[in-house]
Amino acid sequence: MERAVSNALDHWRPPFLSDSSQLQTRIEALERDLAEVKLSLLQERQAAQPPELNSELDQESASHQEPEPEPTCSKAPTPLPADQAPHQRPEVLACARSCLQLRDQGGAPQDGVYWFTGMPVPVYCDFSHDGGGWTLLLTAVSRAGWDVLSVLSRNHSSPSFTENYSILHYADAIRDLGTGRRFAYRIETQAEKSRQQWGGVWLAPRSYSFVHESPSQTDVAVVRKFNGWNYHDNGIERRMPWVNTAGGQPAVLTTSASPGSSWWGTMVTFHGSGGFDHSPWIHPESTRSGTVLYWIREELL
Repeated sequence: MERAVSNALDHWRPPFLSDSSQLQTRIEALERDLAEVKLSLLQERQAAQPPELNSELDQESASHQEPEPEPTCSKAPTPLPADQAPHQRPEVLACARSCLQLRDQGGAPQDGVYWFTGMPVPVYCDFSHDGGGWTLLLTAVSRAGWDVLSVLSRNHSSPSFTENYSILHYADAIRDLGTGRRFAYRIETQAEKSRQQWGGVWLAPRSYSFVHESPSQTDVAVVRKFNGWNYHDNGIERRMPWVNTAGGQPAVLTTSASPGSSWWGTMVTFHGSGGFDHSPWIHPESTRSGTVLYWIREELL
């Protein structure tokens, strides 16, 4: 068909068109017809090719596209302005992948919000406590709005000590930036009063997950306690906090082995539950959790 139209375009001379402008119009119409025929034939050929060949052609075409430019970053970044939350991705990022990496680059980084290369969200870094290099995963200031979905991601562009917030969904990715066999996590409660209250710092095997859905992650070691508490059923239990997906129970993020019957040691409570401000924590020393801060630091050893 393509050859026939092309021959027609080369040899056809309409006897009834004496006006040159009409002739030119007719030629342009034939050229358009030829272009449409060529496109139709190309589409038919592609449709007849095996899917894997078309995929290879698409990949080859993509390989010739211009690569995206590398983001600009600074090795001595300053925190993003706190009053600009929710934060937009800045033109200049921090030349690190995590708060720990930024600490280990030297200098004197300040506590605050940073946007790191490779991170899809901004994070709050603590360089002032327990050796620094801590990334804030979750802040729970009340029961409002919490469930098994919001505990994974909530107000993710607005790290805060005074508003409910979570990037727990990204915690395992941050954990995997470390090269050691273990990672550290830190729990603080009653943070509206002061820091490092009724919690501590733990080490856990690198295989443990922040979004685990059962109380089986018990091989954890507390290396620093805030205040004088001990493991027991009516307080913090010896296990990494886990996400309770069982319906009809008040505990969302908890250390309790059986939150259906006793939910002491709970960090985040389902928004429909009441009775505490905002979660039951340690009886009798610190019955109310108050504001909860949950942190991670990937380890290199």
